[in-house]
Parts: sequence; structure tokens; C-alpha cells
Amino acid sequence: MAKTIKVGVIGAGMISSPHLEGYQKCPNVEVVAICDVLADRTKAAAEKYDIPKTFTSVGRMLAMKEIDAVSICTPNINHMQSTLKALAAGKHVLCEKPIAMNARQAQTMIDAARKAKKKLMIALMNRFYAGSQFLKKIIDAGKIGKPYYARSLSIRRRGVPSWGVFGQKKLQGGGPLIDIGVHMIDLTWYLMGCPKPVAVSGKTYETIGATPGHMGAFGPWDHKTYDVEDFATALVRFANGATMSIESAFCVNLDKDAYGCHIVGDKGGAGIDLQKNVVDVRTEMGGHIMDCTPKHIRENNAYHDEIAAFVDAVANNKPVPIPATEAIWTTKIIDAIYASSKANKEIRLK
Repeated sequence: MAKTIKVGVIGAGMISSPHLEGYQKCPNVEVVAICDVLADRTKAAAEKYDIPKTFTSVGRMLAMKEIDAVSICTPNINHMQSTLKALAAGKHVLCEKPIAMNARQAQTMIDAARKAKKKLMIALMNRFYAGSQFLKKIIDAGKIGKPYYARSLSIRRRGVPSWGVFGQKKLQGGGPLIDIGVHMIDLTWYLMGCPKPVAVSGKTYETIGATPGHMGAFGPWDHKTYDVEDFATALVRFANGATMSIESAFCVNLDKDAYGCHIVGDKGGAGIDLQKNVVDVRTEMGGHIMDCTPKHIRENNAYHDEIAAFVDAVANNKPVPIPATEAIWTTKIIDAIYASSKANKEIRLK
């Protein structure tokens, strides 16, 4: 009989729900504890998901020897410390994106995981969409040739989150770039084959979010505490000669929202629109250019598949599918975009 993997969850806010639901769908998994600094929120989550133990102290929860692994579902500012505590307590870790506030913190987490000999996976769940997996297969099979250019789009015309701390730089590290941009930059880079980034030129803009009188898709936000970028754009150069353009926004006066990416190769191109679950492949055939739309791409819950993959890695001692050593590169790109904008020059990556 397979061993039951026992899980603790740090953070009982909105993002904890897909983690908890995902664990409940996995056989031989039991969420035994949840922790949050807000006791009422912890209690509500425990009642909803039938979790036996609740805590307001991370240390006390991690002292439970029976816990094998933890999900970290906190604001970005707490990712590193929560991860370090969990690893030191001998737990495997699934940490929500981004890996940390910056690449320096991310490297500290990677070093701690190596020292503890525990798994550290980052929840960049866009890779788990069925359409993303389909594109990965055809690109890796050479169907579009060698990728040399890509576009990463995570754009909301008016989409500032009206909850949480998403507009506060000291708690999140940035705005749309580090919140929704991180997901799409990672997916685009993954589909390109994870080439090594060598230089970044970027610019961020603060034009709308900190001013009063705007209505967003999620309702009004607190413009008085909003001090992150509204919009970011960048060009990333890779060691193999490929490039990636990036656009990411909470607020921008463009015609429509966009959440997807496009990969351009020397034999064709491919793209995915995650809002519509639509994949397209562009090629030439019989002397004509062709636009192909694969049919019956399954609707899947990427969060749940992500959780299942983490559990499988823990239960069967496999490498995690999104290791922190990969996730740090997306954070290095984001760090460089902010640095490039501030210095008004290209930033070379180490």
C-alpha cells in the first residue's frame, strides 16, 4: 500500500484554494494542517477543506514531524523565509510564484534546498495547461524549426487586483510584471527550450494605478497605496541568438486584454491564448501558407495537474517538473527589467 503523503499549507488566502483542492483530488494525500497569521481565515479554510489542525505560527506547524511537504501560498515577501523554515524542518516545498522577491533571495532558497536535500518546486502552473503541453511537444519535435523570436503577453487594460497587496512594492516586489508577467515569461521561455538569457533592455511605466477615479475589472483598488508599475515592456536576448519581447500590464490603454505567447521558428510559428484555450500553428504546405488550429485540446485544471506532479515527485522520489533552478531565470529577467528601466540602459545577466 502506498504511503500517505501528509501536507501542510502556509497561507490561507485566495491562492491556497487551488492547492487545497488539488491535494484533495490526489490519492494517498492528506492535508493535515494549515497556517495563517489571520486566525479567522485559517479557521474558515480548515472548516471548508476538513483540515484537522490550524496554526498562526509557521514554526509550530512545521514542528509536526508527520508533515512530508508544504505549499507556500503567502504574499511574495514571505516566500523566502517560509521556504527556508520548511526546508530546515525537513519538508519538501511547493512555493507559489514568483520564487521570491528577487533573484538573490531565490538563490538563497536554492542553496537551502540543496543543503537540506529536499525538493523545491515553483508553482508556475501555465506549463501544465494541455495546450501548453501540446505546443511543447510539437516545438521540441522540430515542427516549427528553430525558435528565434517569441512574444510574451500578459496584458490587462484595467485589471488591478482589488484585494491583497498586489499594488504594494515592499510586499510584492513589483506589479504586473512580477505577478502575471512571471507566469507568461516562464511559459514562453519554456516553450523556446529554456535558452540562457544574456541581456535585457526594459522600461516600466507608472501612469494610471496611483491616480484616483479609475474603475477596474475587479472593482476599485486603493490608489493611495499603489506604488508599482502599471505597464512593463522589454526585450530579452539569449545566448543562442534568439530574442523575446515582453508586455505586461495591470493598466494600459490598449484595445484588449491578452494572455498568451507566440513562438517564431525558421519553419513555422505557434502560439497559445490561455484566455480562450486556443492553440494555433502557422506553417507552409504545398506552396501555400497555412494556419492550423488543433481541435479538441482538452480543458484541464492546470493548478490540479501541477499539484499532482508535485505529489508524484515527492511520493516517488522523482525530480520536480519546475525546479527552483529553472524558476530563478525568470526572476533574473524580471530583476533586469526593473534595473534597466531605472538605469535607462541594457542590463547584462550573469
